[in-house]
Amino acid sequence: MVSSTVDTKRNWRIVIRPNRSLTRRQLQLAFFGIAVVCLGIAGAFAVIGLWPILPFAGVEVIVVGIGFYLSARGGQEMEVVSVGGDKVAVEKGRRQVSRRWEMQRAWTQIRLLPPKIRWYPSRLVLGSHGKALELGGFLSEQERQLLAGQLQCAIRESGQ
Repeated sequence: MVSSTVDTKRNWRIVIRPNRSLTRRQLQLAFFGIAVVCLGIAGAFAVIGLWPILPFAGVEVIVVGIGFYLSARGGQEMEVVSVGGDKVAVEKGRRQVSRRWEMQRAWTQIRLLPPKIRWYPSRLVLGSHGKALELGGFLSEQERQLLAGQLQCAIRESGQ
């Protein structure tokens, strides 16, 4: 998901996030629903004497919970590109900024690199002075192309 804002001084702020199909609350409800059904069925089998099913059901619920947690954690990734004056700043992180890069706007290049293998996605790279930074690795192909256009527009128009 790409959202951009432009202030009155032509400073751009582009926020890039992965698509999240469920909110945190919906994810918790889905997990608890799966856990109740799985453990309920395992409990019913345990009551009729097939108790070895219960530990496997417990392991299954734990594995599903870990998968849901990792999926939710990956959905919190965020990249913020700020273009204003003579600077392009990129910040990456989850809940807070963990890494930050700055480039000179005049020297910054945006390249949408085609995939090396046909079914792989393209790569959007921001580069300046021999250094390159990939953006939007979690975006769909259409969103990545839209982001490339927005970045080119932001770098061209910012500060004018």
